[in-house]
Amino acid sequence: MCGIAAYMGRGDHFRILVELLLELQHRGQEAAGIVLFDKEAKRFVRLAGSGVVGNLLLKDSARNISIESAQGRYYGGVGHVRYATTGGYWGTVIQPIIVNTGGLNFSLAFNGTIANYRLIADEIRVKASNDTRVLGYLISELIREYRGDIVEAVRHLSEHVIGGYSLIVLTNEPRIIIARDPIGYRPLSYSLHGEDFYVASETAALEATDAGEWSEVKPGEIVSFDGFSLERYMAGSAGTPYPCVFEYIYFSRPDSVFNGVSVYEARYRMGKELAGLINGIEVDIVVPVPDTGRIPALGLSEALGLHLEEAVIVNKYMGRGFITPPSHRSMVVRLKYNVVKNRVIGKRILLVEDSIVRGTTLNYLVLKLRHAGASKVHTGVVSPSFKYPCFMGIDIPAKNELIAGDLTPDEVARRLGADSVTYNTIEGLRRAVGLPSLCMACFTGKYAFKGLSLEDLENMVKR
Repeated sequence: MCGIAAYMGRGDHFRILVELLLELQHRGQEAAGIVLFDKEAKRFVRLAGSGVVGNLLLKDSARNISIESAQGRYYGGVGHVRYATTGGYWGTVIQPIIVNTGGLNFSLAFNGTIANYRLIADEIRVKASNDTRVLGYLISELIREYRGDIVEAVRHLSEHVIGGYSLIVLTNEPRIIIARDPIGYRPLSYSLHGEDFYVASETAALEATDAGEWSEVKPGEIVSFDGFSLERYMAGSAGTPYPCVFEYIYFSRPDSVFNGVSVYEARYRMGKELAGLINGIEVDIVVPVPDTGRIPALGLSEALGLHLEEAVIVNKYMGRGFITPPSHRSMVVRLKYNVVKNRVIGKRILLVEDSIVRGTTLNYLVLKLRHAGASKVHTGVVSPSFKYPCFMGIDIPAKNELIAGDLTPDEVARRLGADSVTYNTIEGLRRAVGLPSLCMACFTGKYAFKGLSLEDLENMVKR
C-alpha cells in the first residue's frame, strides 16, 4: 500500500503535488518523493527523501523548485508516499523513479506489489532488488517491443506480472499515463478540470484539494493525458474485478469512494454486521480503537443500543502503527495510545478494532485498559480472522507473522489477554461492502493466481 499522485496543467505543480501527497500520507510514511518535468531544460527534476511529506520541504533544493514551479517552469509532475512491501524499509527504495530508455524517458510511481518481480528480472536480464525497479525496466522493454508506444506497453503489462498495481507514468513528451491492473486491487482516481489534470490514489485527496469532479479508473483501464486531450483504453487481458477488501477495512480514508462504494458506509455496516454476532457477552460501553475502529464502533453501538465512549486517545503524530517498519512498530504502539482512566474504571468494555493481524496493538491496549481499572475487556473485530499473508500490497509475506494463523478465537483472546474475541464473518463483511467479488485471500487463503501455491507466493516476495 502506497499513495500516488500526479498533476499536469497551468498551476503550481510542486504545491499541488505536495497538497495531494499530504492528503495521502495515511497510505505511506516511510518516504516521499516528487518528480517534475522541466519543460525548458527537457529533463526530469527529482526531490525525494525518507520520512513524511513535510520532510521534503526542508531539503535545500525545495525552495528553488517551489519558486520555479510557481513561475511555471514545470509541466507535469508525479508524487509518491511509500509503505514498503518489497525491498528494504524507510528510504531504501524511494519513488517516483526515473527510467532512461534512450528515447522515451519516463518517471514511474506505483502502488501495489509485483510478486514475481525476481522472475521478471531474470527474464529480461536485469539486476534489481525491488519490484519498483523491475516494473520500470519491464515497461521500458515493452516500450521497445511496441515501437515506442507507451500505452501499448502498459496495456500488455498485466500479461507479465503477478500481483496488483495502480500506476502513474510521466513521460518526457510530456504525457501522463495512469492505469489499474485488470483485477483492480488498488484504488486510483482522476479529475480533468478545464486544462488541469489531477490524479490521486483516493477520491478524498481530489475532493480535499478542490480538484473538481472526479472519476475512478476502472479495473484494467488506461487513461492518457497530454495536456490537451484525454484518452481511455482497456488492458489487453481483462479479468473479473477483485478489489482488496482491506482498503475498506483499514487502508482507505473513510471519506473516500472505492469502486463506487463509500468507505465510511462500508465500515459503518461492518459494525452493524458484527453487532449481530455479539451473543452472551455483557458489556457496559463500546470503546473504539482509533482511528479505523471508530466508524464500525458507531454502527455496532447503535445496533446494540450501547453507549460509545472515546476512552482510548490517539497521538496522531505517531503515524499509523500497522504500516510502521518492524524495528519501530512496538515503540509506536506503546507511545501512540493512552486511556482515559475515569471512563473505564469498573466497566465491562467491548473494544472494537478493524482487524487483528500481528496482535501488537491489541495486546498492548488490553493490558492498558486492565491497568486503568476495566473489569472486563472483550474484543470485537469487524473483519474475519486474518489467517493468510498478502501478496498484493500488504507487508505480511509469511503466515507465521499472523497471530490467528493457526489459533482459534479463544486462543487468540488468551494470547491478547482479552476476555473474549468475536470476529465478523466472511458473509457479513461481503454484505457490508456490497460488491459481488472481493479479494479476501487474507481471510480465506483463496488467491487469484492460478497454479501458484502459498509456498510459491511466499518465496516470490520474501525479503
